Amino acid sequence: MSIFGRIRDLLSANINAMLDSAEDPEKMADEYIRQLTSQLYEAKTNVAAAMADATKLNNQETRYTVEADSWTRKAEAALRAGDEELAKAALGRKVQAGKLATQYKEQSDQQDAQVEQLQNALVQLESRLAEVRARRELIIAKKNRAQTQEAIQRTVRGISEASPMDKLDQLEERVDDRLNRAEAMNQLQAGTLETRFRDLERDSQVDDELEALKRRMGQSDQSGS
Repeated sequence: MSIFGRIRDLLSANINAMLDSAEDPEKMADEYIRQLTSQLYEAKTNVAAAMADATKLNNQETRYTVEADSWTRKAEAALRAGDEELAKAALGRKVQAGKLATQYKEQSDQQDAQVEQLQNALVQLESRLAEVRARRELIIAKKNRAQTQEAIQRTVRGISEASPMDKLDQLEERVDDRLNRAEAMNQLQAGTLETRFRDLERDSQVDDELEALKRRMGQSDQSGS
């Protein structure tokens, strides 16, 4: 395929549709930029070669045009000298040079048109390359923004689920519960011992009171017999 065909294919591609449908738009943009850059370099090389050829053709056209004019003047000089045969020979060379000048002009005009076509292709390639690079930067910016937004959402979810202060509060609450239970057990144990001693003292007092009452009622000896 000629360079014009490759450039036409690249420029006819719907870059927006390609990037929007790509699984990895950034990677697709990089590949497209690589192709554009390659074709741009090749196009520039071809333009330079075509311009050099156009210069050669223009120079040849000018050379044979000047030569044709020179033979015309020589034919005129021969006629003035009365040498018709020499004039005819000069005119023959003039016709030959004129034909070559015409042919080189045709080639030169075609070459100039091709140079212009290649230069237009260069402009289009450079414009498309700038467009794709700008689109790539936009894609990267969007991707970075999406990643930042996702990180923010993860952070927000983590905070909403349980912030560090919430976790500390929960830990402190569990510690307080353990302390409260331990204190309750201490109080329970202390309370149980005190109650037992109070009960023991009360029972002893009751027994003393009972013995005293029996003695007053004269039942002490009876209970003892």
